[in-house]
Amino acid sequence: MNAFYLALNSEQEQDHVAVDLALNFQLTESGQAPEWLPLIPAGQFSGQDGRTWHNSNPEAVLARTRNVGRDVPWDIEHATELKGPKGEAAPAQAWIKLSDLEVRDGAIWGRVEWNDSGRQLVEGKSYKYYSPAFYWNDQGEVVRIKSVGLTNSQNLPQLPALNHEKNNPQKGEADMPLSEAMRSALSLKEDATEAEAVQAIGKLKSDHQLALNRAETPDADKFVPKADYELALNRATTAETSLKSFQDKEVEAEVDAAIKAGKVAPASKDYHLATCRQEGGLERFKSFVESAPQIVSTEAGKGGKKPEGTRHSKLTDEQLALCRQSGVSEEEFLSSLDDCQA
Repeated sequence: MNAFYLALNSEQEQDHVAVDLALNFQLTESGQAPEWLPLIPAGQFSGQDGRTWHNSNPEAVLARTRNVGRDVPWDIEHATELKGPKGEAAPAQAWIKLSDLEVRDGAIWGRVEWNDSGRQLVEGKSYKYYSPAFYWNDQGEVVRIKSVGLTNSQNLPQLPALNHEKNNPQKGEADMPLSEAMRSALSLKEDATEAEAVQAIGKLKSDHQLALNRAETPDADKFVPKADYELALNRATTAETSLKSFQDKEVEAEVDAAIKAGKVAPASKDYHLATCRQEGGLERFKSFVESAPQIVSTEAGKGGKKPEGTRHSKLTDEQLALCRQSGVSEEEFLSSLDDCQA
């Protein structure tokens, strides 16, 4: 992440903050508090202290400044930046509305709304210069305007003076622009601030916790406890086994009945059992038996002795049709007839 530095303008030191000069703009000599004043020079500019900055994209500077959502305060000797953080009084002497910032020939101007004390300080010539406090990065590019302060330390002779500069590497203020990598990771816009990043991270944490809560207490319409699932599965398996056993008994009873009635040859029992166990097979078998002729005598062979001259050597047309329907060969069918009469 790029480092951003707050440029003020002063020749004094405040506690641990190293202070040097940046910009100084001179106020009007007319004796009246001016309404419009330049805040940041166009293009490259330097102070008398030798440091150089670049205002190569003033529209972006305005966008970042407006993105903060606070009007720009105008104080005395940058009290907003030096005293305010310590809890000391830092009253504003004027304000610049965000809507009253504009670009003129590459320079950034602001319309100043003075209050009574500020107007008295300027028109009474208590302060001759003003100093915009602005953020700049490692490349010397101006990032955004923070505040403006009345001062008597001149540093930038090419513009009206008043710039109180502190090379104060206070990195990471809440509304400071973010690096490209950070913005990309959080899907934020180009001029997003750290405050927006914190908000985005907070949402990610909230979404993560919500996902954990859902994992611990899943939707009952979509998930069931494992114990309930296994119990239901066992019941279904038991029911399926019982049903299959019942169906097997029913199938065997139907086939045996058909054999007893002489509608099916005993030798073809296994075949009919197999076909009956197929889906819809039992219904088809019942329909077949109902319309099938009797092919085996139920009286033949009683007494345990085979009658003379009763050996079959040829099938009738009905028996041949039954062989074709049941998939039994003529020889098997003849043999079953002989066995039944034996």
